Amino acid sequence: MDSGQGDDGAFGAADAPGDDDASDGERVHSLVAQSRFAEAHDLVSDAFVERNGSAGYLLRAWILAQEKRRPEARESVDWALALAGPAEAADVFVLAGVVLLSLDEPHAALTVALRATGADPDGWEPSVLLSDVYRRLGRVPDAVAAARRAVALAPQEAEAQVALARSLTSGRGLLGRVPKRHRAEHQNAVERALMLGADPSQLTAPRGGALAGIIAVALLVGVQLFRIATGDVWQIIATAAGAAAALVLIVVLLTVAGRRSGTPLPARLRGIRATVRTELAADPWLRRVREINAVAVLPLVPLVTTVLPCDKERQRAPWPLWAVSAVTAAGLAAVVVVGLAVRWWYGGPFAERAFLRSWNGRVQLAAVLALLGATLALASAPDVPHSAWQALTVAHLAWLLLGVTLTVLLAVRAQRERAAAAF
Repeated sequence: MDSGQGDDGAFGAADAPGDDDASDGERVHSLVAQSRFAEAHDLVSDAFVERNGSAGYLLRAWILAQEKRRPEARESVDWALALAGPAEAADVFVLAGVVLLSLDEPHAALTVALRATGADPDGWEPSVLLSDVYRRLGRVPDAVAAARRAVALAPQEAEAQVALARSLTSGRGLLGRVPKRHRAEHQNAVERALMLGADPSQLTAPRGGALAGIIAVALLVGVQLFRIATGDVWQIIATAAGAAAALVLIVVLLTVAGRRSGTPLPARLRGIRATVRTELAADPWLRRVREINAVAVLPLVPLVTTVLPCDKERQRAPWPLWAVSAVTAAGLAAVVVVGLAVRWWYGGPFAERAFLRSWNGRVQLAAVLALLGATLALASAPDVPHSAWQALTVAHLAWLLLGVTLTVLLAVRAQRERAAAAF
């Protein structure tokens, strides 16, 4: 959990079976705080781990995580979870979740957080862990709901109040202010947490890096769109080649990072995918929200493909037919890739419901295909009136606005229905 240790959490020794092991656990904390890792490992010896089982492995994992030895730390967590039986105490899963969060593996932490909740449905610590995990995953409403449950179960626990304060600050707007509807609750949580002895530095969830990343991506997209809109066919081809090279570089960097961490990228993706599918199977309302979001990218496809020759025709600078055919093919390929990606990530039944069985998916898909087909048809026809190209350009932009608005409205409504069903 977060109190006093950020997302790295803090390990007590309550799970140790003997007084000597409990005192050793306290000494381990002191040694790690002083970066005396070798001495900490001497205390958490093989004999210590054998006596304490899962808790021993998790204490060792925590030390390794603080040393930034990710592969060894993850291996130790895996051993702890392998030894944990069906009747294992929730504390073990809570500790495992804390270590996994410190290793920046929130999806894996979600799995053990749910196991902790199942092992102790009335425990406040699993709810705090669940709130921390949801917050790291960007699921702010779920994080707030879990933190509220923790506070309801244990209003006198500083960690519960800290979790609530942090989850509420995760929903801050661009100006950094907590939404008005949550300000009184946030202020109350902060005051109670401080009164209970919480560290003030833990009461605000960090977000600067994410915000900076979003702004950087928005600027990059804006620059690229400007280059595309003002360039000729060959400049657009060069831009596409540069984007493809950047994508390859990102994949290479992620692959290298996965090897260094001891968890290869394909294995991590499969683990995250399994967690996501399991969660959706248990939460039909969340599945509905994800189905709506799955088609949200479709209105962008014509924006970065067939709108380009339409706009050039509108400016009386027509593209050759081969170039229009190429961007139309690219648009069709993008639709196929989106569908295959959703199918691979969520499964075939999910993709079928999202794209073909929901009226939103059918409308989104039909609109995109109509825009792509109309552009190619006009480019192939002789003596097309200039007004037709103007109308088709406006249709591209109008559908972008309508499609995005439709997705947002449906997603917000589904989120509200999900929240109402939870009470």
